[in-house]
Amino acid sequence: MAKIIEVTLPDEYKNKNKYEIYTHLEQVATYAHNLKQDIEDLKGEIKLRDAQLQKQRSDILQLKSLIGHQKIEITDLKLQSEVEEAEWSEVTNKVPNFLPNQLPFEEVKGNLPNEPLGK
Repeated sequence: MAKIIEVTLPDEYKNKNKYEIYTHLEQVATYAHNLKQDIEDLKGEIKLRDAQLQKQRSDILQLKSLIGHQKIEITDLKLQSEVEEAEWSEVTNKVPNFLPNQLPFEEVKGNLPNEPLGK
């Protein structure tokens, strides 16, 4: 069964013919379509700006980490460059750096084993 839909026209359209009504309806549809496209364009721009902001945030974090790394390196260089004076005294005891002739040496004759000593 078909349903009959009754549509009441506004007062401004009661005295107009169908062509004028359809023309006006087409203009409204075109305007709504253009607004929908503008909304989609604006949503695309918002997403693009969000992506740009995320990239800028990542660049900022990368620069901060680079600055922190440079600061650590500078601190390390400062710590390495700090030279402290140590107290020292000269030893006047003259001890030769070789073994004196009075120590006896024993000669041992034999063969060295071929196996390693650790086993």
